[in-house]
Amino acid sequence: MRGIGVSVPGTVRDGRTLDASYLGWRDIDLRVLWPGAPLFAADNDATLAALAESRRGAAASAVLSLHVRVDAGIGGAIIERGRVLSGARGVAGEFGHMPFGDPAVRCPCGARGCWGTAVGGTALARLLRAPAPRDPVSYTADVLVRAAAGHAPEAAAVAAVTAELGRGVAGLVNALDPDLVTLGGLAADLAAAAPAELAASYAGGLMSFRRDAATPVVAAALGEAGPRVGAAEQVWNLLLPTLSP
Repeated sequence: MRGIGVSVPGTVRDGRTLDASYLGWRDIDLRVLWPGAPLFAADNDATLAALAESRRGAAASAVLSLHVRVDAGIGGAIIERGRVLSGARGVAGEFGHMPFGDPAVRCPCGARGCWGTAVGGTALARLLRAPAPRDPVSYTADVLVRAAAGHAPEAAAVAAVTAELGRGVAGLVNALDPDLVTLGGLAADLAAAAPAELAASYAGGLMSFRRDAATPVVAAALGEAGPRVGAAEQVWNLLLPTLSP
């Protein structure tokens, strides 16, 4: 073993410290997974999935790609020619905490109106007048199954949440001007369950000059393998310079 790559559902600072607001975790030192590892790389799962898509997936030929992943919250990344735009502190891509949601709803991160509160398990539960789920990911999967089986309340909730997803993606496209958007995790499942709602809200949220040649929005090619592939890519980034020619 030469190194370890770690993919986690939360904000990773300095490549080692995890904060996951939906889990109530702060300042978790990920290096305890392998103390003294020769090579150690850790990052947010959505960021790593974005990296993987840009190198080995649907965005391999894109100049500037945007990846949006829905899990317990919403994350993602902007990739320019295979390189993650990670921000000044390495924690860019917290798209779920942009104020695209209802300002009356407080997010576990401490802010109000976060986009993540309008998309995913907690939003579905609120629309279905159910208690907030302990596990938003499995709850969303269950609601999608019931919606596909023809249950009207669940189908309506999925349609509403998917429309919020499309509206937010349009805002990111307006701001960042990518040539491709890939959807991962539950974002791809929601898009597949309510494609008309996604398309309508996405088109409605785009600036008019963008609509004639709208940036394509597609499902991530690597699916749930994306974060793991991205973690492996990060380790290779560290390992390759150390190998003798």
